[in-house]
Amino acid sequence: MADDDYQAYLDGDAYEYHGGFYDVSPVSLEVPYDDYWYLVVNSNDRKIKVQVTQLFD
Repeated sequence: MADDDYQAYLDGDAYEYHGGFYDVSPVSLEVPYDDYWYLVVNSNDRKIKVQVTQLFD
């Protein structure tokens, strides 16, 4: 999520995001444009482990 959308997410307002629902791992995500991004992982109250690796082209 971009900055404004992340704040809207925290506030419970409408927001836009890139990505979707994934039930397999690993997941590879590409950001649509250069900027600072927030990665939100919602596990629906389940305990999960998340590892993030940043790759550059």
